[in-house]
Amino acid sequence: MLLLVAALIALLPLLAVLQFRWLGEVSRAERERMQSSLKSAVANFSRDFDGELTRAYLNFQTDAKTLRGKAWQDYSRRYDQWFRAAPYPQIIANIFLVEPDEAHAARLARFNRAATQFEPASWPAQFESLRQQFDDEFKGESNPAKPFMRVSVDTLVEDGPALTIPIPDSEILDNRDISHPNPKSFPGYVVVTLDLDFIKQQFIPALAARYFANNEQFDYSFAVVSRREPEKIIYRSDNSFPEDTVPTGDATANIFNVRLDMPMLAESNNGEIETSDAGIEKRDKSIVRVFNTVVTKGAEPDRSAPRVALVSGEGELWQIILKHRAGSLDAAVAVARRRNLAISFGILLLLSVSVAMIIISTRRAQRLARQQMEFVAGVSHEMRTPLAVICSAGENLADGVIDERQQVRRYGALIESEGRRLSEMIEQALEFAGVQRGRENYALRPADVGSAIESAIAACAPLIQGCEFKIEKEIADDLPVIAADNAALSRSIQNLLNNAMKYSGESLLIKIKAERVATSRGDEAQITIEDRGLGIKPSELPHVFEPFFRGRAVVDAQIRGSGLGLSLVKHIIEAHGGRVTVKSAERLGSAFTIHLPAATGADELTSDVHALGKQLTTDN
Repeated sequence: MLLLVAALIALLPLLAVLQFRWLGEVSRAERERMQSSLKSAVANFSRDFDGELTRAYLNFQTDAKTLRGKAWQDYSRRYDQWFRAAPYPQIIANIFLVEPDEAHAARLARFNRAATQFEPASWPAQFESLRQQFDDEFKGESNPAKPFMRVSVDTLVEDGPALTIPIPDSEILDNRDISHPNPKSFPGYVVVTLDLDFIKQQFIPALAARYFANNEQFDYSFAVVSRREPEKIIYRSDNSFPEDTVPTGDATANIFNVRLDMPMLAESNNGEIETSDAGIEKRDKSIVRVFNTVVTKGAEPDRSAPRVALVSGEGELWQIILKHRAGSLDAAVAVARRRNLAISFGILLLLSVSVAMIIISTRRAQRLARQQMEFVAGVSHEMRTPLAVICSAGENLADGVIDERQQVRRYGALIESEGRRLSEMIEQALEFAGVQRGRENYALRPADVGSAIESAIAACAPLIQGCEFKIEKEIADDLPVIAADNAALSRSIQNLLNNAMKYSGESLLIKIKAERVATSRGDEAQITIEDRGLGIKPSELPHVFEPFFRGRAVVDAQIRGSGLGLSLVKHIIEAHGGRVTVKSAERLGSAFTIHLPAATGADELTSDVHALGKQLTTDN
């Protein structure tokens, strides 16, 4: 057992080091996993956000033929199809048509879904900058040297927000001649305005719940800000992103863009555009050819193979920024690592405590076994002495060696004394065995403390008289009635008296004091037995109530005893709801005090019980 415990103690530091290193590796792997997961979630969020804008951009295009003929029935059907099949149809607020008037100024018309046509409308205040771009476009003032039908108006408009979709002229595109003068602009534009309130209240939260929530709980706070003005917060999930402050986070992604190169678009063999979304219809070849020749921002036109640029301006107007609720991703990993370290070292501490308890239990079991052996040896020795005296006296009486009446009486008294002593030892052993088995029951009844003290003194009278001890009694008249088993309480006091006489040394004075004391838990009776004997060492005081314990000085002095008396006293008094305390100084004596709570309703019973106790004492 000792070798096993020693091996466990040696392994604990090694296990601690291995756990520390292993948790470090786990934390690094967890950080990489969280970063990868976060990047994937942000990329998916950006894809879906931009995918919805791209879907709207593709769904609401038209061509110059429709514009010239004012035949908007097909356009209206596409509008209805959008609201039936699009995942987030409410993202569209209004659809406008912009075309030049006679003076080449931008004219605005709003689509009336019920009337299936565009109706004249006034320019909204937030489109003032956009209106100026259209005026410059139609007048050819923005870039006179621009390439063939290149878009000068921003496709993405933050003030609104809105999408501008150019309307190409398929006849010019199909029959164009590089030597022919270049047309300055497209014949018109469709402007799709977006519902910002819907984007902030439903669209962004829905995408966030899809990609950033974990069991309906958000591990990250996030904000959507303008890329042009980073301190301008368009949306924030909570107050962890203060307003008017450039936010920082663990991951970012640019959003709000039209991605014509997204996987959602695929070209078929017949030259038409096919899409995986049933809500977007196929376009005719003239428009398809336009989209097959897209030139992105910054690309220069190739005169040998002319192209048409349909997307213009600065893309990705917004940026989404995510920050872990712990403050940062690194902080979250550090918190998790500290928590795991606390748990693992808590387990190690528990193992250490378990090993310590095993050691303590082993030593205690060894000490208990040694005490039991000493108890058996002591009881055997203690029983041998009175048995030898009784046998010797009985043999002398039987053989007629003693024939004088006075000597016979003396021998009879000796046999009675040793028999009582032997009986007490047997009673103690049996009572201790009953306590250990949990079979000791006490009948608690209203009892008088004074009568219990007198009964104990009477039981010890032969020893008191034989050794000429002097008993000083100080018993108060106002002692409370207690709930007690009178015989068990008397035995406890008797054990304390026997101990006081056994360890009194040369002093033959024993004091017994009983008084009523008011405590925070109510009144209680305190019985104190005090001697002026050997006393107890301070180091031994915590152990005096343990079974079989005997002080080293007592053993060295060869004072007889089994070490069970005080243990039985403690058990009996605690069974009565009380406690036993001790004060001692080496070579100055000891004072043991029994604390017993007053019985409920004791004041009404006190006088009757006191009277009964005095009567029983007088009768005895």
